Amino acid sequence: MYIISQDSYFVMGMDILLKTINPCATHTLIAYDRGDEQILFFSVDKLILILSEEKSFPSFICSRFIKVDKSSSLSFLKHELKKTIKLLKGKSKFDITREIHLNKTEHKILLLLLDYQAGDEIAQALGLDKKIVSNYKNSILRKLGLNSVAELIQIYNNWNDCFCCIAGKVVPEATFQERKDSNELKMVRSPTRYNFPAPPTRRLLMHVQ
Repeated sequence: MYIISQDSYFVMGMDILLKTINPCATHTLIAYDRGDEQILFFSVDKLILILSEEKSFPSFICSRFIKVDKSSSLSFLKHELKKTIKLLKGKSKFDITREIHLNKTEHKILLLLLDYQAGDEIAQALGLDKKIVSNYKNSILRKLGLNSVAELIQIYNNWNDCFCCIAGKVVPEATFQERKDSNELKMVRSPTRYNFPAPPTRRLLMHVQ
Protein backbone atom coordinates (compact mmCIF):
# COMPACT_ATOMS: atom_id res chain seq x y z
CA MET A 1 0.00 0.00 0.00
CA TYR A 2 1.28 3.46 -0.93
CA ILE A 3 0.88 6.44 1.41
CA ILE A 4 0.14 9.90 0.01
CA SER A 5 0.10 12.75 2.53
CA GLN A 6 1.41 16.24 3.21
CA ASP A 7 1.85 15.26 6.88
CA SER A 8 5.32 13.74 7.41
CA TYR A 9 4.42 12.45 10.89
CA PHE A 10 1.39 10.65 9.50
CA VAL A 11 3.54 9.14 6.73
CA MET A 12 6.08 7.82 9.25
CA GLY A 13 3.41 6.35 11.54
CA MET A 14 1.44 4.77 8.71
CA ASP A 15 4.63 3.39 7.15
CA ILE A 16 5.56 1.62 10.41
CA LEU A 17 2.03 0.29 10.76
CA LEU A 18 1.93 -1.06 7.20
CA LYS A 19 5.31 -2.75 7.59
CA THR A 20 4.04 -4.37 10.80
CA ILE A 21 0.89 -5.68 9.12
CA ASN A 22 2.46 -6.93 5.90
CA PRO A 23 6.09 -5.98 5.20
CA CYS A 24 6.12 -7.77 1.83
CA ALA A 25 2.85 -6.39 0.45
CA THR A 26 2.77 -5.21 -3.17
CA HIS A 27 1.75 -1.63 -3.89
CA THR A 28 -1.69 -2.06 -5.39
CA LEU A 29 -3.57 0.13 -2.87
CA ILE A 30 -3.46 3.76 -1.75
CA ALA A 31 -3.84 5.35 1.71
CA TYR A 32 -4.55 9.02 0.99
CA ASP A 33 -4.63 11.71 3.67
CA ARG A 34 -7.42 13.90 2.29
CA GLY A 35 -6.43 16.94 4.35
CA ASP A 36 -9.55 17.07 6.52
CA GLU A 37 -8.58 14.41 9.11
CA GLN A 38 -9.94 11.64 6.88
CA ILE A 39 -7.86 8.80 5.46
CA LEU A 40 -9.20 7.36 2.21
CA PHE A 41 -8.38 3.88 0.97
CA PHE A 42 -8.70 2.89 -2.67
CA SER A 43 -6.89 1.08 -5.45
CA VAL A 44 -3.94 2.40 -7.44
CA ASP A 45 -6.02 1.83 -10.58
CA LYS A 46 -8.68 4.16 -9.18
CA LEU A 47 -6.13 6.93 -8.63
CA ILE A 48 -4.73 6.45 -12.15
CA LEU A 49 -8.23 6.71 -13.58
CA ILE A 50 -9.08 9.90 -11.68
CA LEU A 51 -5.81 11.70 -12.45
CA SER A 52 -6.12 10.89 -16.14
CA GLU A 53 -9.68 12.23 -16.41
CA GLU A 54 -10.46 15.72 -17.66
CA LYS A 55 -12.59 16.43 -14.58
CA SER A 56 -9.91 15.18 -12.16
CA PHE A 57 -10.79 16.75 -8.78
CA PRO A 58 -14.57 16.88 -9.36
CA SER A 59 -14.35 13.22 -10.33
CA PHE A 60 -12.41 12.50 -7.13
CA ILE A 61 -14.72 14.38 -4.77
CA CYS A 62 -17.75 12.67 -6.33
CA SER A 63 -16.31 9.20 -5.78
CA ARG A 64 -16.99 7.12 -2.69
CA PHE A 65 -14.08 5.59 -0.83
CA ILE A 66 -13.46 3.52 2.25
CA LYS A 67 -12.86 6.19 4.88
CA VAL A 68 -11.33 6.22 8.39
CA ASP A 69 -10.79 9.07 10.84
CA LYS A 70 -7.15 10.08 11.07
CA SER A 71 -7.52 10.48 14.83
CA SER A 72 -8.57 6.84 15.31
CA SER A 73 -6.71 4.76 17.89
CA LEU A 74 -3.76 2.68 16.69
CA SER A 75 -5.56 -0.61 17.38
CA PHE A 76 -8.67 0.52 15.48
CA LEU A 77 -6.61 1.81 12.57
CA LYS A 78 -4.69 -1.47 12.41
CA HIS A 79 -7.96 -3.41 12.38
CA GLU A 80 -9.42 -1.17 9.66
CA LEU A 81 -6.26 -1.46 7.56
CA LYS A 82 -6.37 -5.25 7.62
CA LYS A 83 -10.07 -5.23 6.76
CA THR A 84 -9.58 -2.67 3.97
CA ILE A 85 -6.67 -4.55 2.40
CA LYS A 86 -8.71 -7.75 2.39
CA LEU A 87 -11.80 -6.02 0.98
CA LEU A 88 -10.07 -4.06 -1.79
CA LYS A 89 -7.97 -7.02 -2.87
CA GLY A 90 -11.06 -9.19 -3.04
CA LYS A 91 -13.28 -6.63 -4.77
CA SER A 92 -11.22 -4.37 -7.01
CA LYS A 93 -14.34 -2.64 -8.38
CA PHE A 94 -15.72 -1.77 -4.93
CA ASP A 95 -14.65 1.88 -4.95
CA ILE A 96 -15.38 2.46 -8.63
CA THR A 97 -19.05 1.50 -8.90
CA ARG A 98 -20.51 3.78 -6.19
CA GLU A 99 -20.41 7.39 -7.34
CA ILE A 100 -22.07 10.55 -6.06
CA HIS A 101 -24.31 12.03 -8.74
CA LEU A 102 -24.60 15.79 -9.15
CA ASN A 103 -26.99 17.25 -11.71
CA LYS A 104 -25.75 19.74 -14.32
CA THR A 105 -26.53 22.83 -12.25
CA GLU A 106 -24.93 21.34 -9.13
CA HIS A 107 -21.82 20.49 -11.13
CA LYS A 108 -21.58 24.05 -12.48
CA ILE A 109 -21.95 25.47 -8.97
CA LEU A 110 -19.33 23.05 -7.64
CA LEU A 111 -16.83 24.32 -10.23
CA LEU A 112 -17.62 27.93 -9.33
CA LEU A 113 -17.19 27.18 -5.61
CA LEU A 114 -13.79 25.65 -6.38
CA ASP A 115 -12.99 28.89 -8.24
CA TYR A 116 -13.64 30.72 -4.93
CA GLN A 117 -16.82 32.35 -6.20
CA ALA A 118 -19.24 33.67 -3.57
CA GLY A 119 -22.95 32.91 -3.61
CA ASP A 120 -23.86 36.32 -5.09
CA GLU A 121 -21.31 35.91 -7.89
CA ILE A 122 -22.57 32.39 -8.68
CA ALA A 123 -26.17 33.59 -8.77
CA GLN A 124 -25.23 36.37 -11.19
CA ALA A 125 -23.12 34.08 -13.38
CA LEU A 126 -25.88 31.45 -13.72
CA GLY A 127 -28.85 33.83 -13.70
CA LEU A 128 -30.34 32.23 -10.60
CA ASP A 129 -31.86 33.57 -7.39
CA LYS A 130 -29.46 33.67 -4.43
CA LYS A 131 -31.74 31.43 -2.37
CA ILE A 132 -31.81 28.83 -5.15
CA VAL A 133 -28.01 28.89 -5.31
CA SER A 134 -27.87 28.45 -1.54
CA ASN A 135 -30.19 25.44 -1.78
CA TYR A 136 -28.02 23.91 -4.50
CA LYS A 137 -24.90 24.53 -2.43
CA ASN A 138 -26.44 22.76 0.57
CA SER A 139 -27.47 19.87 -1.66
CA ILE A 140 -23.90 19.55 -3.00
CA LEU A 141 -22.41 19.52 0.50
CA ARG A 142 -24.96 16.98 1.70
CA LYS A 143 -24.24 14.64 -1.21
CA LEU A 144 -20.48 14.97 -0.68
CA GLY A 145 -20.82 14.39 3.07
CA LEU A 146 -19.18 17.73 3.90
CA ASN A 147 -20.14 20.38 6.44
CA SER A 148 -19.11 23.58 4.68
CA VAL A 149 -17.63 25.14 1.57
CA ALA A 150 -14.50 25.87 3.64
CA GLU A 151 -14.09 22.12 4.17
CA LEU A 152 -14.51 21.50 0.44
CA ILE A 153 -11.85 24.12 -0.36
CA GLN A 154 -9.50 22.62 2.23
CA ILE A 155 -9.78 19.21 0.55
CA TYR A 156 -9.34 20.87 -2.86
CA ASN A 157 -6.18 22.72 -1.83
CA ASN A 158 -4.72 19.56 -0.31
CA TRP A 159 -5.46 17.70 -3.57
CA ASN A 160 -3.64 20.38 -5.59
CA ASP A 161 -0.65 20.23 -3.23
CA CYS A 162 -0.42 16.42 -3.14
CA PHE A 163 -0.72 15.88 -6.89
CA CYS A 164 0.99 19.00 -8.29
CA CYS A 165 -2.31 20.20 -9.69
CA ILE A 166 -3.48 23.54 -11.01
CA ALA A 167 -7.25 23.98 -10.84
CA GLY A 168 -7.54 20.33 -9.84
CA LYS A 169 -5.62 18.93 -12.83
CA VAL A 170 -2.09 17.48 -12.87
CA VAL A 171 0.51 19.71 -14.52
CA PRO A 172 2.37 18.10 -17.47
CA GLU A 173 5.80 18.22 -15.81
CA ALA A 174 4.72 16.27 -12.70
CA THR A 175 5.73 12.69 -12.05
CA PHE A 176 5.44 10.16 -9.24
CA GLN A 177 8.43 9.27 -7.10
CA GLU A 178 8.69 6.54 -4.49
CA ARG A 179 10.59 7.19 -1.30
CA LYS A 180 13.37 4.64 -0.81
CA ASP A 181 12.72 2.07 1.94
CA SER A 182 9.28 3.57 2.57
CA ASN A 183 5.70 3.14 1.43
CA GLU A 184 5.41 6.87 0.71
CA LEU A 185 4.52 7.99 -2.80
CA LYS A 186 4.89 11.62 -3.86
CA MET A 187 4.18 13.55 -6.99
CA VAL A 188 6.84 16.14 -7.76
CA ARG A 189 7.32 18.76 -10.45
CA SER A 190 10.35 18.43 -12.68
CA PRO A 191 12.16 21.64 -13.65
CA THR A 192 12.75 20.17 -17.12
CA ARG A 193 9.45 19.14 -18.61
CA TYR A 194 11.00 17.43 -21.64
CA ASN A 195 12.50 14.75 -19.39
CA PHE A 196 9.01 13.39 -18.70
CA PRO A 197 7.06 13.15 -21.97
CA ALA A 198 4.68 10.50 -20.64
CA PRO A 199 1.76 11.53 -18.38
CA PRO A 200 2.40 10.72 -14.69
CA THR A 201 -0.59 8.37 -14.56
CA ARG A 202 0.93 6.15 -17.26
CA ARG A 203 4.29 6.16 -15.50
CA LEU A 204 2.61 4.92 -12.34
CA LEU A 205 0.59 2.36 -14.27
CA MET A 206 3.71 0.91 -15.86
CA HIS A 207 5.43 0.73 -12.46
CA VAL A 208 2.55 -1.07 -10.78
CA GLN A 209 2.07 -3.60 -13.55
